[in-house]
Amino acid sequence: MLVPRFLLALLASFVAASSLVAAVVLPSKPAAAAQASSIVSLSLANVGKHACSTNSLGGRGYESSCTGNGGQPEYWCADFAKWVWANAGVAGTSQLSPLAGSFYTYGLEYGTLSATPAVGDAVVFDYYGGGEAEHVAIVTAASTDGSIETVSGDWGGDNGSEAHFSSTSTVTLNSPGYLGALGTVPDEMGMTISAFVAPAGVNVRPVVGESLLYGGHELASGTALTSPNGLYTLEMETDGNLVELAGGRPVWDSGTEGNSGAYASMQTNGNLIVYSAGGQGLWASGTSGHSGGVVLSLRDDGSLVIDTPTGPLWSREPVTNTLAMGDSLLDGEELISPNGLYNLELQGDGNLVLYSGGRPLWETATSHHGDDRAVMRRTGSLVVYTMHGVQVWSSRSPRTSGTVTLVLEDDGNVVISGPSGVLWSAFS
Repeated sequence: MLVPRFLLALLASFVAASSLVAAVVLPSKPAAAAQASSIVSLSLANVGKHACSTNSLGGRGYESSCTGNGGQPEYWCADFAKWVWANAGVAGTSQLSPLAGSFYTYGLEYGTLSATPAVGDAVVFDYYGGGEAEHVAIVTAASTDGSIETVSGDWGGDNGSEAHFSSTSTVTLNSPGYLGALGTVPDEMGMTISAFVAPAGVNVRPVVGESLLYGGHELASGTALTSPNGLYTLEMETDGNLVELAGGRPVWDSGTEGNSGAYASMQTNGNLIVYSAGGQGLWASGTSGHSGGVVLSLRDDGSLVIDTPTGPLWSREPVTNTLAMGDSLLDGEELISPNGLYNLELQGDGNLVLYSGGRPLWETATSHHGDDRAVMRRTGSLVVYTMHGVQVWSSRSPRTSGTVTLVLEDDGNVVISGPSGVLWSAFS
């Protein structure tokens, strides 16, 4: 369940009655829990205040919220979130700016980007790449069913200029709770969740769910395995499809949709089978004939592996973010960033598109061809060809010799590098 609001209100009196914090059970180490509670209490203590209000600590506004727009209020959701983190003792907040996207780049710097929310996190909405995003809020409650509550600065202002909107907006508790899943667009927010960012040194996340399915056990309809880093899930969906998701986006499936109530069974003989509700086999890994110590594991690199003491029987290869020289993408194939937040897909219409949470960020504008392929040329250029071998797009990278690699990075940039350094990038 979500942390009850009456308890969150008690947390707002943390400074005056710190003994209350010890009664709050959070899934973190003791010191980290106290800091996460401070983030919650500071966020809630300022609900209803404006850009230039006296804040709960007695100062005026939040960072540069009141004057950053040429002496007038600026868009200040990031100002508020930075102020909360800084006054809760979070490390590295000097790297944050009035831009909501600076929280995403903070997560890249400190390695705290996550696909799963925790109390005290920042949640970034509509991240476009290059440090640009629409909004950032603070997670003040997180439940075991995946729903969250957030507090937003600069929320609900009146239409008009930046100064007018920002002077009429307030710190707001975004309630009721909504599903905290990457790639979704909660009705309460109207924007796509792009990432969760943990404050450095504060949240110590437990493993969410199980990452292993042992022989003789089943994955029931509506349940899932989760990789230890929380970025990948293997879900037995209620429509009967066994689906692996990276950052909330499907990257593999068994193709067994349309079979409500189906379940997955890891057989003791080494075979992974998807059964219908009536017990009919719908899909199998084809790895029977073994015994003892069989286990299906979902690993941090996104690979699915059926393991035995003598070695693997079957695997779905790790999600890749790289094209080496001579490699290509065919229609429907894609690269996925290591953090699971971006994918570069060659669509069935021939267009090569970079997405974040389903939102297109960049494209080659080569649609209406079909059966195309994108090739990483040994000369250093990424080239899109039609089925007849006609070139319809090229990165036109400087010609080079030696090893050349294309990488989809965690910040969403697509970069071609050679011996002399970067040859080309989608966002130069």
